Amino acid sequence: MTRRAAPPVPGMPSDAAPSQGLPPADAVWVRMNRYIGDSVMIHQALEPLRAMGLPLVAWGPAPVVDLFRGSTAFQGAWADPATGPGALALARVLRQARASAVLALTRSARPLMAGLLAGVPRRIGWREGGGFLAATGSLAFYAAPGHQLDRYAALIARAWPDADLSLPAQPFVPRPDAFVTAGVRLRDAGLPQAFLALCLGAASTVKRLPVAAWVALIRHLRAQGRPHALLGASAEDREQAEAILQACPDTPSLVGRLDLATSAAVLGRAAGLVGNDSGLSHLAAACGIPVVVAFGPTDPGRTLPRGRVELVRLEGLDCLACMTNICRLGDARCLRDLDPGAVLAAVDRLYSRQEASCPH
Repeated sequence: MTRRAAPPVPGMPSDAAPSQGLPPADAVWVRMNRYIGDSVMIHQALEPLRAMGLPLVAWGPAPVVDLFRGSTAFQGAWADPATGPGALALARVLRQARASAVLALTRSARPLMAGLLAGVPRRIGWREGGGFLAATGSLAFYAAPGHQLDRYAALIARAWPDADLSLPAQPFVPRPDAFVTAGVRLRDAGLPQAFLALCLGAASTVKRLPVAAWVALIRHLRAQGRPHALLGASAEDREQAEAILQACPDTPSLVGRLDLATSAAVLGRAAGLVGNDSGLSHLAAACGIPVVVAFGPTDPGRTLPRGRVELVRLEGLDCLACMTNICRLGDARCLRDLDPGAVLAAVDRLYSRQEASCPH
């Protein structure tokens, strides 16, 4: 059967190639989350649908959608306008693109309502927030047990019973031009391939390793002659990087110099990543590199990055996994008091595993 071409979508060049984001007709439009880590996990959860040959469109906030635009993981991408569209505007896009399904793995009913208004035949999402009123298939997110990826899998299985949920996610590969930019950034920073990425980012202050832990790690890496660099983007990341650089001058820093797609390309060339519970830790794991991740207030049983990941946290605290962005005890002990030696030991194990796997 010959697939009919999609008509032009407002705001997207009519001559754009599919690899550059022109949504194909009859595709599954996958709603992305504004949180990077959640969207990376959504990407990982879609492997069974890719194996079924279903065309997928990444759809959501522009910075996150840009990560997936032009990658091999999706056949198209559509970014929301900066003003944030309502359900009617989203419905117009879905109708013009002739979407075959809306898969809303985010916990929002708006994409499902847009699909209903557009007459999209399959609308899959969560029951919360009134989503069950607009969905053709739904589950209750908060009542489901287990890791977030397991919940995503359960929802996908409900809509596509023949999907093979045992398939592992393939490593994420961003669009080709991201590797060109990554090469320039790495060369400017004097970094070889196989450096260790030190990711400062976190969604809140209580999820951040303290400066002292990063300084101890950098001095440990320097003593071993292992190349490393700081990564991050936010104002908080830049502030923490400045404090680290005061203690460890000449530490290579890519903080504030990478967009998400370029970050993925940089991570693809790294020996591994050390980070907090953050979007870049999830992205590194999705790119297939080993990750050492520090958890405090979040529950690794729900959101630990899925891949080659070693968890480090301060066990024995009654308040662990409180799932809050503000410490109710006021001291954020879970990461403040985490022994830097535990992080160093995990990093040493990362390198030991790599060296043991290399042929001599």
